[in-house]
Amino acid sequence: MGFDLNCIVGHVDEELICPICADVLEEPMQSCGCEHAYCRACIDKWMQQKQICPVDRSDLMPGHLVPISRLMRNMLSRLKIKCSFSENGCSQLLPLEEFRSHVASCEHNPKVVVECNKGCGMKVPKDELAGHNCVFELREMVQHQSIEIAELKEAQANQELRIVIQRRELELLQYYIAALRSTNPVMRNIGEQLDRYSLMQWGNGLPLANVRTWGSLISTPDTPMHLMVRDGLRSCGCPMHLLNLMVDRCHEDRWPDGMVTLDARRENHHRMNQYVTRLLPPLISGKPCVVVLGGDNTHMPENLRPALGLVMIFTDGVEEMLQEPLPDSEYA
Repeated sequence: MGFDLNCIVGHVDEELICPICADVLEEPMQSCGCEHAYCRACIDKWMQQKQICPVDRSDLMPGHLVPISRLMRNMLSRLKIKCSFSENGCSQLLPLEEFRSHVASCEHNPKVVVECNKGCGMKVPKDELAGHNCVFELREMVQHQSIEIAELKEAQANQELRIVIQRRELELLQYYIAALRSTNPVMRNIGEQLDRYSLMQWGNGLPLANVRTWGSLISTPDTPMHLMVRDGLRSCGCPMHLLNLMVDRCHEDRWPDGMVTLDARRENHHRMNQYVTRLLPPLISGKPCVVVLGGDNTHMPENLRPALGLVMIFTDGVEEMLQEPLPDSEYA
């Protein structure tokens, strides 16, 4: 495809006419052998069928094509072309390199896209604007979007079903690994490392928390609170095979020795402010909840350091910490 010869203003040298489409050269290339020039699109299509020059039938391969000479480029740059919509009122004369972009946006182009002036704001071709019906077009758009939404919901439901199935398979696998760990010391050590890694990968996505009032800690939550903790952990992506373990560790009986009784907590109160805590979603009751991970708290004394992690529920006095995240721990 070239520039329409009938739209060119003035004389056009024969060397500037493509021998394939018989129009003025567009994105021209020439043979390094015979030096005949062609439009790039024309010669590419031609060479899909034949590997000879369309003028003198000499051999022509893709590797033989090179850019045209500077003289031919200068000759093409001096040509002017009329807009394709000159009969519609466009009087511009354009350099060849500006022709395509001008035609696409020319105000006299009946297919140029314009905004509806009746209030719907839709974009329609200019020649269709007179027959444009805002209500009909908007109804069509809404119906199309409703179909898309229904398809997306179906895809989402299918994806959620796959996730549930995969989660069940993962839980079975984790239970199998747990059984192996109970009988094999090597598997036990590997399993503990994997558990720490899984918890820290999950914990790194939780915001850091600032506990202002340790005295509001609920150390002996009841069964409903345990269920709320489970829901909160599940909602924020706690590793499924560690979910039960973390739920069990929201009670003081499962905490480190320095936290296991009220007297012990009072004795270690000055050290508890050194805990790195991460904020969990609030319980349904509105009570704030934090998780303390072993990988975050390797700096703590052994009697305050959780082996893997623990959960703490408060009545109040917990807020998100507005600061840069801590550096990744050894398990991150």
